[in-house]
Amino acid sequence: MKRIIASILMMSCVWTGKAQLPEKNWLSTAYQANGQGVFKNLGLWQNQQREEALSKIAGLEDSVKTKILKHAEIANQYTWPSLPASLYLDYKFTGTRINYENLQSERRKMLSNLVLGELVQNQGRFIPQIVNGLWLILEESTWVAPAHIVVQKEGADLPNIQNPYIDLNASRTGATVAVIYNLLSPKLGKYSKVINSRIEYELNRRIFQPYLKYDTFWWMGLKGNTVNNWNTFNNTNCMQTALLMLKPGDSLEQFSKKLLLSADQFINHYPDDGGCDEGPSYWDMAGGKLIRLLSLMNSASEGQLNWSDKELLHRMGTYTYKMQIANNNMVNFADAFSKYLQNPESVYRYGKLFHDETLKAYASFILNYKKAEIPLDDVNEFVQTLQVYDEIKQVSPKAPYPLEEVLPDLQVFTARSKKGSTDGLFLAAKGGNNAESHNHNDIGNFIVYADGKPLLIDAGVGTYTAKTFSSKRYELWNVQSQWHNCPGINGIDQMDGKKFAATDFKVDHPASGETTFSVNIAGAYPETAQVKSWIRSLQFNRSGNEINLSEDFELKRFVKENILNFISPLKMKLEGERILFPEFPGYSIIYNPEQFSVQIETKLMDDDRFKKAWGNEIYRLRFISKGKGLKGKYILKIRKDR
Repeated sequence: MKRIIASILMMSCVWTGKAQLPEKNWLSTAYQANGQGVFKNLGLWQNQQREEALSKIAGLEDSVKTKILKHAEIANQYTWPSLPASLYLDYKFTGTRINYENLQSERRKMLSNLVLGELVQNQGRFIPQIVNGLWLILEESTWVAPAHIVVQKEGADLPNIQNPYIDLNASRTGATVAVIYNLLSPKLGKYSKVINSRIEYELNRRIFQPYLKYDTFWWMGLKGNTVNNWNTFNNTNCMQTALLMLKPGDSLEQFSKKLLLSADQFINHYPDDGGCDEGPSYWDMAGGKLIRLLSLMNSASEGQLNWSDKELLHRMGTYTYKMQIANNNMVNFADAFSKYLQNPESVYRYGKLFHDETLKAYASFILNYKKAEIPLDDVNEFVQTLQVYDEIKQVSPKAPYPLEEVLPDLQVFTARSKKGSTDGLFLAAKGGNNAESHNHNDIGNFIVYADGKPLLIDAGVGTYTAKTFSSKRYELWNVQSQWHNCPGINGIDQMDGKKFAATDFKVDHPASGETTFSVNIAGAYPETAQVKSWIRSLQFNRSGNEINLSEDFELKRFVKENILNFISPLKMKLEGERILFPEFPGYSIIYNPEQFSVQIETKLMDDDRFKKAWGNEIYRLRFISKGKGLKGKYILKIRKDR
């Protein structure tokens, strides 16, 4: 049980900034204000969803249709894999989750490929194999992932189907099945008199009944706890499933009322700056799913439910481009990916709702960067993207690349040499606390890119295992402060927990073309670090094309040497007072040899996610202090060589 609680707490969302935020309850309030009957024409809407999708599919370019049919033909010869109990139990006995999840995902991918092929060809050839796939999925004992079933009283084990749970996989599967039902139920019904009623039965058993019965699913937030991306991801999928499957009436009214009250908990605890502490790659499941929920509710209610006057929701959307470094390189604090671009459909919907041309242009940039490809491996994502695909293509693509951004609640800061350009230096730095969602012990961490390429990095996240969201999380090297661009004070690293937090977060502009980020990181360290104050300042000097790092500190007593850690994907070379990057000449780190000795270490990457991000190795540069003074100031420069 302790392990389960620890896992849930690791996944919960703790926002920095305000200790107590006022309840907004925008979604549930608007729903109740419009009274019953807000979905009185739901049947018509369901038909419109199907007809609109079929019309847009018919209008696809021949090259896209050819690609869809190629995937469908492969899937039509597919041998559906078994999902034995022993594979589900891998997580219990070895901590491995991907073996089961990969096969489970493959089933759904192949099913989506078949459905899209049938929608394009419209000859019924793929229906038998579609029903094969549907039947297997409907027969699965659970749609919940092995790593998430730990919430049941039996813990990590085979699923107890008497107490159903809704997790990310279950809600996503529910939405997928509902979309297929909406698009193909007449054809499915001709092939089998049973399949459609079985779909209705399983969605009722796995989604609708559990949602209405239980208030204890942690991600609902109905017990006063904070929530994260699970809330919006599950609620959006569940609401879409309900809108596509149910008829107007008491069941839908009760379901909608409860779901919107749950979704309100996500918004109620969201910081005013619109920042997502889970990072840009989790935004798709958080704010990116919220906008889909808002759009679905607005569409199905015939415009009665509209939240376009809520500026906080707008800021949730603008967060996307504020974290972009260059092309698909993103600020990747916590468990976010270093290379990522958000879902253009979600970004565009924010732009559309709030009449924001910058967001629309950014959505077009993303779509173009992804070579205007529509997702073909998930029928739901395909249909949702197709709804706005032509609109996005009509907008001129442009990445905003803002000069600088400050998110005071999240305590994240970004700056670049030139607005609208990836030339020169880019800096991102953070304060915050060490109990954030998907937390790394990284207070005071910063990353630096030069001409759009990584110089100093956050290593990011590896493949998830049982340890990732457990009490052993901080045994993982990549979440420890010593493997971030953070100092070790008196030989001690940062600790996890909400009390280990930054103070005095500031962003100043001391002179034209200069911006200074500063934060006191002393609170991130335990008492054994014997630190009274440690002010980390990063001065971004645009005219000089350099970043000046200063560490102004005061210790209670000297215990061991201070160490400044710097992580890079590039090999480094010591030459006099400079650290050079032979693979990326032109930039260097300048230090004072009287203050530090230098170590350069190599770390081999033994995880596919890390290898994909950085290659086979990363490197740690360590400046080890020489003095024993209780007060002092370290200064280093990161600059383009003159």
